[in-house]
Amino acid sequence: MALTPLLTVATYVGLFAGVGPYGGLAENPMAVAGLVQAYPLMGLVAVAMWMGSHGPAPKHFSGLAIAAHCVPLSALAILWQPIMDSAIAPAIPLSFLIHGGGITAELCSLLLVPGAPTRDKEP
Repeated sequence: MALTPLLTVATYVGLFAGVGPYGGLAENPMAVAGLVQAYPLMGLVAVAMWMGSHGPAPKHFSGLAIAAHCVPLSALAILWQPIMDSAIAPAIPLSFLIHGGGITAELCSLLLVPGAPTRDKEP
């Protein structure tokens, strides 16, 4: 959730100052429209997942969080060459770190947290 405002600000800094991982956005300002929508939407997904994780079926929300992180990773896979040819290519490792880390955290939550697999069953 904390990444949402940081990444949104970094996007605007890249656009207007041409520095940071999104410095290439100064050359492609149309990419900003997608990023400044995607980051807050993922932030809202994070809030929903966090709220749901405290409910009676937390592992369902871990599954949804994994799916949410798979969306941008699948877009990277499908659009790999155009992205690598663009000015935003230097930011791609950050994307893998964020989404890969999110998937890893959710998988650990599902597999390693005691009681997590059975919390969604009624007594």
